[in-house]
Amino acid sequence: MRNTPTGGPTTSQDGGSISPYPCNSTDAVKTRQQKMSSGIPGRRSPGICRFGLSWRSALLLLTLLWWVQPAAAGSLRVTLIPSHDKPLYQDVINGINASLDDLPQLHLETVSLARFRQRSAAIDANSDLLVPIGIHATDSVIRLPGRTPILATLVPRASYVASRRASTDPERKISAILLDQPIRRQLLLTRLLLGSSQRIGVLLGPGSRAIDSNLQQAAEALSLPLITTDINSPDKLMRELSRLLDQSDVLLALPDSLIFNRRTLRNILLSTYRRRIPVIGFSHAYVRAGALAAAYSTPGQIGQQTGEALLALARHGDHHLPGEAPPRYFSVAINKQVARSFGYTDLSAQRLARQINRLERKDQ
Repeated sequence: MRNTPTGGPTTSQDGGSISPYPCNSTDAVKTRQQKMSSGIPGRRSPGICRFGLSWRSALLLLTLLWWVQPAAAGSLRVTLIPSHDKPLYQDVINGINASLDDLPQLHLETVSLARFRQRSAAIDANSDLLVPIGIHATDSVIRLPGRTPILATLVPRASYVASRRASTDPERKISAILLDQPIRRQLLLTRLLLGSSQRIGVLLGPGSRAIDSNLQQAAEALSLPLITTDINSPDKLMRELSRLLDQSDVLLALPDSLIFNRRTLRNILLSTYRRRIPVIGFSHAYVRAGALAAAYSTPGQIGQQTGEALLALARHGDHHLPGEAPPRYFSVAINKQVARSFGYTDLSAQRLARQINRLERKDQ
């Protein structure tokens, strides 16, 4: 933004002065009288003289107004709403800012979730796009009344779907950059680690059952043998897991709060470890807990992708939301101690990530 000076007279770039005095001041009247006495017609232009502008200054001003107008018309006012005031969410915001160019038509503002809940109507009315960050912000922003489009980010697919079902306006434009890794990416990691002949066991619950068909198609495309088991009750989890492990060489964990949570994770990892069956997780935390490896996205990587989406919206000018998307950027984590126990001594997380990247680019 340009600061406009206030106070005494200013001078335009072409040398024409912009007078602080009205056209009917004493100086202006004297000038007209001098012109008339010298035989020069003192014609008065109401539109220009009213503001004390010379013709050349007025022309410059009109040119500047014409030049600035398209950018103002295509501006994108974005309000970021993190779920909490924690480093995790600040990392997403930092990733967004780091990926943005200095576009004058893109305006970012961050408000806390508590403030948004208090003033949701006003914030909604003064924004072109709302970007809730995380589960709690996404759920609150979608549930509260409003007309402004929403691009949620850093949100698991199951939570996002549940929030959308609770939306008060089915016509509202809502999309998301999801936290869940693409199924093909997880299967590629499994194949690179264990080969294509290993039987992959998968537990499916209420939060993951919807992707069963995509899972089957991706496994078939990669020629990977897949065995799935439905879990409808936590009481049957360990018994069904035991049956699945009898038929599997590796367990692929998918995000599902009924199956993988703080209460069940330890028992699942102990059961697989005793049977010498590695687990491919879906987060860095699961690798630290005892999974062999996982493909995951950091908050900064999610922020980078979110920032790139905002840039595309601002540049296109139509503010058309992109479709729901999985993470574009990712990392691979390996539990070195677990890897050694399974006989892996030279695994490289960076090399695995590069290999997956190359394979994904071939698919594009």
